[in-house]
Amino acid sequence: MDNYIGKHLLIDCYSCSPDTLEDSKTTLQTLSDAAGKIGMEVKDTFFHESEDEITAAAYGPKSHICIHWYPHLAYAAVDIYSFNIDLKPARSMAVLRATLHPEKIRATSVKRGNINPDMKPNIKSKSTTLHKFKNTGQQMKTAGQKVANYMRHKNEKRDTLGPE
Repeated sequence: MDNYIGKHLLIDCYSCSPDTLEDSKTTLQTLSDAAGKIGMEVKDTFFHESEDEITAAAYGPKSHICIHWYPHLAYAAVDIYSFNIDLKPARSMAVLRATLHPEKIRATSVKRGNINPDMKPNIKSKSTTLHKFKNTGQQMKTAGQKVANYMRHKNEKRDTLGPE
């Protein structure tokens, strides 16, 4: 059974149309459309343009969508992350295809926050320490009984030999 609490979709778009995301308005509209397609409520957006990269993000409750666009490479990296397991990030790919016009897309889905019992961190508790202390006491008692039995047996053997 899956006990993950989040989804992370990583999308690589190759050989995209070079003039696809040339301004902030188009880029942010693409994010908004992708968010709408998956049912994500957008609370805030971010846009930054440098010499060789455009980065844009849309943030919502427990989720975000980011685009890193490299026009000189005709490549876009898209991250869609959500802690709302009802959202379906893969539904956004139709919007991305229509806007970016990539020749190839590679998508990787990652389940985040796996909380299966085998993934929980080992946490020492006071009861563990108390249990070890009780076990040590029991081991000492058992060892003491073995020594006493050995000594008693040795003395009985000596007594059965009689006087020297």
